[in-house]
Amino acid sequence: MTLTPNQRLPTYLLAAFAGWCLMVAIAAFAGLGSRYGLHPDDASRVPPLPQVDLSRARSPLEPIDAYAVIGERPLFNADRRPLPPPASDAPVEDAAPPPAPLDVVLTSVVMSGEFKVAIVLDNKGQRTQSVRVGSSLEGDQAGWKLVELAPRKAVFEGPTGRSELDLRVFDGTGGQPPTALATPPGQPKPEDASAQPAAAPEGEAQTPESRAELIRKRIEERRRQMREEAERANKEQE
Repeated sequence: MTLTPNQRLPTYLLAAFAGWCLMVAIAAFAGLGSRYGLHPDDASRVPPLPQVDLSRARSPLEPIDAYAVIGERPLFNADRRPLPPPASDAPVEDAAPPPAPLDVVLTSVVMSGEFKVAIVLDNKGQRTQSVRVGSSLEGDQAGWKLVELAPRKAVFEGPTGRSELDLRVFDGTGGQPPTALATPPGQPKPEDASAQPAAAPEGEAQTPESRAELIRKRIEERRRQMREEAERANKEQE
């Protein structure tokens, strides 16, 4: 009988498997796996385990003082000498920078019922931020949280503790004059009361309160002039 190439491989595998089964059967008939017995149910028939006496056991390690020479003569140093301790005044590279103090100015306070917002100006970056009670600042002042807010005061808590800020008020100095309004043709140009600050009475020193009163009077005078100009313009249109 001649086998084709496609039939040879399955035939060889089947013959090998049959031979392996025959060898296992012969080993089983010869006594393979028959020389074992179950553990006896009676524990008294079980031989006792040998006793191990650990009273005379001793650790092979020596006391820690015996290994002090390892630290005195390091193995991986060329001169077998320990490294000198670092200087106490050496700068610590990983030391955290000190916390920055609060450097803002309270410019405005908005309070309406439960809505409370403080508007502050960062002195370093000249950036204005609005922060509610319980919220924290952003940017360079991160870490400072607004905890209390009053009509003219704000209290922040941060890395360096509590800091109270008073509301900044205008003291009458600095700033820019208002833009002059265009005068209608044929009308006399009113004097701008805000262009030049009014002089204080002779012999009287200017105080923040007096300067504020002068500013208030200039504003009222300017408003009166604007009302008169508006009334004249309405009459000309009629």
